[in-house]
Amino acid sequence: MNSLDSSDLSGNTTPNPTTPTVPTVPSTLIGKNGSNPLPIIENLWNFYSTKGNKTVFLNLGTSSSPLAELEIVESLGCPLHVIEPNEENRNLWNKVVEILKTRKETDETRCDFTTGVSTKWVLAKNLHLHTKFPYFTNGSVHTETSTFETENINSFIESICKSMNISAENTRVDLVNVQLNNSELENAFLYSLLNSSYRPSLLLVNWTHRPDSTILSTQLAGHLQNIGYQLIVKEESKFLYIFNDKNLYEIASYENTTVDNPLMFEILKAAGFYEKNKRNQ
Repeated sequence: MNSLDSSDLSGNTTPNPTTPTVPTVPSTLIGKNGSNPLPIIENLWNFYSTKGNKTVFLNLGTSSSPLAELEIVESLGCPLHVIEPNEENRNLWNKVVEILKTRKETDETRCDFTTGVSTKWVLAKNLHLHTKFPYFTNGSVHTETSTFETENINSFIESICKSMNISAENTRVDLVNVQLNNSELENAFLYSLLNSSYRPSLLLVNWTHRPDSTILSTQLAGHLQNIGYQLIVKEESKFLYIFNDKNLYEIASYENTTVDNPLMFEILKAAGFYEKNKRNQ
């Protein structure tokens, strides 16, 4: 896509010609035969080709269909690490594992969630289920309906990389897919991730509440973009971000007592607002 129009995957309309634009990252939908297709960049293999089957792919939660996640694993040949504290949802993934082992459904494994799984060429051993929730600390996190055991996110990622025979100096997370359908857990994980030393190159968030709909999601989405995540495409509530390492916060000093908002001050200053205002006085 060279420009955005009303038919684009992102859902955006054609921008005003005077609006600053950023380079377009071509995208597509994956898992279109399932009930939860996901936006992803085109040529995913090329993007991760230097990592290939060592791509560290974390999947938080469970959607209505695993086909998109399995197609990503098919493309890259990497493991899929599913973080699912909910036992009922883990049972769904266990059915996926059984189907991948035998290449066929049975009465015990057949359900809406597993529709189409038997067509995916993914090794059953490449699907790993984790019960502990990556968080700031070891302990537990409480929601309105449940309590989940947690593990420090840095230790969690380190252990996954070690299991993949990735050296300590190359410990990382490359791709994260958030499908939690719970704003409390969403916030808990994303703030924990941003507080960690890891920045996945692609971050897909299926927002429980879209970024412009509540103050909590607005703040979190704004924080994501301000620390260097560019929104490249959206499909309904599923937003795909790419990390560009442009941390907007770093342009200002937060020890400045002479301005209302240091970040806004530096942006307006760089745009020449204050100089122009001074000349007009």
